[in-house]
Amino acid sequence: MKVIGKTKSIQFVVLVLVVLALFAGGVAQAAQNSAGNPSLVEVFTTSNSPITRDTDLSRVSSDTIDIQFYELDGIQRIEAKLSKGLTADLEQSKRVVQQRFQQLRQEDRTRMQHAAMGLAKAMQYGADRYPAIVFDGQAVVYGVTDVQSALVYYRAWWREGKR
Repeated sequence: MKVIGKTKSIQFVVLVLVVLALFAGGVAQAAQNSAGNPSLVEVFTTSNSPITRDTDLSRVSSDTIDIQFYELDGIQRIEAKLSKGLTADLEQSKRVVQQRFQQLRQEDRTRMQHAAMGLAKAMQYGADRYPAIVFDGQAVVYGVTDVQSALVYYRAWWREGKR
């Protein structure tokens, strides 16, 4: 019985520590957000709208900001590479594409997966044009290709009461 009691008390302590850790993280994020500083910035773009990738936001924010870049046409670019020079013979083209797909580098496979994830997130946010820069899943800035400039717009929106 003492073992069960110790096990339950250890479980309780672990539970309390987990709750405190989650709460502390939430408080830290709330403090960061209360100053208009997002904790997550997601950048959705295509190869036609290159984003300024100067992600050193320390000049405009003392907080750590997680920045994710998604090139939404990554799948199309790899598909174009796979289908380059195919013949009109459907069966032969199918074999060639399958062979090329199997020979894809891991980097290209990762790029395709990341682009697919970006497309899903953009749809989830309802982003309907690009480039789009999303802050903490709450606000989107369209048409801006510089993350720092978009952050300035986001902070102005935040200061004005998130209208």
